Parts: sequence; structure tokens; C-alpha cells
Amino acid sequence: MRTLATCLLALAVVSAAAPGRAAAQPAARVSVQPFDGTVGPALRQQVTRLLRGHGFRVMTSIARVQGTGQYLTLAKDHRLCAFVTGDMEERPRRHSVTFLVWDGASGSVLARWSASAPPKSLAKAVGKGFWKHLGPALDGAHAPPSNELPPAPPMRISAG
Repeated sequence: MRTLATCLLALAVVSAAAPGRAAAQPAARVSVQPFDGTVGPALRQQVTRLLRGHGFRVMTSIARVQGTGQYLTLAKDHRLCAFVTGDMEERPRRHSVTFLVWDGASGSVLARWSASAPPKSLAKAVGKGFWKHLGPALDGAHAPPSNELPPAPPMRISAG
């Protein structure tokens, strides 16, 4: 029994020390575009916190684009795997938001999800459902290939 406990402890230490898949890869970069409406900035901050909590590097410095054709260029310039946009609809008794996840490599929509609630409850509804509905699409998003060349290996020339 003592040997089994020692083996399990050693296995736990080795598995904790071994780098996982997420540790080996750099964090994916996502742009969260500005949201319209009176509660739009607060929802954008909430989405940013959710994404950072799941290991993404979030950029909020990119201004909202006029056309979706700009996503490919922006993704290539900033090495982004995805864009998150949100369209708000505010009514006196109920607010709704529709989120879209755009792929950085293809510029296509990977996922769409809407939440609707009274104004004071919308943030809670987004917090509960955002990752459940859009997380798989964000995990599957890819950045476009880079134009940067990797450093060349050193050359050795025999002069003899």
C-alpha cells in the first residue's frame, strides 16, 4: 500500500511538472470590437475578462471596422485568431445582444449567439452563456499565416 501511494505521488509530480499543450503554445490573440449602446462598454469589459480567464490575449485597441472584408488584413497585421463583435438592441424593458465570432484566417463567421434579459440582468446572462456557446468556436479559430520569415540557421563554409 505504501509503494502504491509513493508511485501515485511520483506520477502526480511528474504530470504536474510536464508542460501541457497549452503551456507549449503561445496564447491566441483575440480582438474584442467595441459594442454600441449604453451597456455596451460594460459588456465588452466582461467579455474581455472572460476571454482572458480562458487564456486568450485580448486586444481592445483595434477600432470597430466598417466592413467585414477588413478582418483578414487586420488579423494578418496583428496575428489575430479571431474577432468578437456584439450588436446591442436596447428596449425599455429588455436588452439583447448578438455576438459573432469571426475567424482570423478565413474571415468567416465561426459562431453566433444571442442573449436577452432585462437591463439589470443582461450581464449575468452573458456571463453564464458566453463561453458555453462561443468557447468551442474560439478554441477552433486560427490566425492567418505570417509573412515573417524565421531566422535562418547559421551557415558553415569549409574554406579548406
